[in-house]
Amino acid sequence: MTNDRFGAREDAEGTRAGIGIMLVVTFVFSVMDTITKMAAQIYPAPQILWIRYMVFASVTVANGLHKRGRYLFVTRAPVLQISRGLLLAGEILVFIVALRHLPLADVQAIAAAGPLITTALSVPLLREQVGIRRWSAIGVGAIGVMIIIRPGFAAFDPMHLVPLFGIALYAVYQVLTRRAARYDDASTTILYTGVTGLFAMTCVGPFFWVTPDWFGLLMMVGIGVLGLTGHGLLIKALSLAPASVLQPLNYLMLPWAVLWGYLIYDHLPDLATVIGAAIVVASGIYTFHRERVVRQVG
Repeated sequence: MTNDRFGAREDAEGTRAGIGIMLVVTFVFSVMDTITKMAAQIYPAPQILWIRYMVFASVTVANGLHKRGRYLFVTRAPVLQISRGLLLAGEILVFIVALRHLPLADVQAIAAAGPLITTALSVPLLREQVGIRRWSAIGVGAIGVMIIIRPGFAAFDPMHLVPLFGIALYAVYQVLTRRAARYDDASTTILYTGVTGLFAMTCVGPFFWVTPDWFGLLMMVGIGVLGLTGHGLLIKALSLAPASVLQPLNYLMLPWAVLWGYLIYDHLPDLATVIGAAIVVASGIYTFHRERVVRQVG
């Protein structure tokens, strides 16, 4: 009995630590997005992403060499790993463009639909079972996205479709990442994420190069460091607490985006965006809850 209590206490402490780290993760990523928006006003998106991948890939390759040596690039699913790496690079590129043209809060409000799209895509791509309750939540979330985008109304801005396309790419990337976990360990997947993205942006980045000043270079390197830090902390948080507990905390990116948008750009989201975002977030949280219930029952 004592051991059971100790184990339960240890799990609870790990979960609390994971939640604490996840709160830091949302702050780090919100700062990264804010700096990305600032840099995107001056420099082309491919250049920003190229430098970001230079930072990311250099660390992942060094870490991979230390752990795996000459077996660094051994994978049981090379096409899958390369495909998901290219998808992520495309998704980040799309979001940099979106951040350049749209307020931070608008981008994050649309991005909140990501988990709903991922759940929907897991049915055809992973053969997962999704019940009527989660499908209903996905449908309600879609209504929330439509309220934010407002197609057919005078306030409709076609640029709102850009982050929607980006989150669709990210949803496919997440589904493929789940599939990759069946073949390779996390270190291999992270390595291919960095190297594939670096290779892709090295093919594109030089054509968009604008020589930065010191502040511009500092911003772009900072974006890379913040991204690497955020992902590292996220991995640590997931090692301490269940994903079903941590994933809803991603929605804290939205209030952070509102805060930075107001402090730096004096922008506050309009009522339609707030209502739509609330619907999307509520649908996403309910979806996470149902996934957790299904796993416990199963």
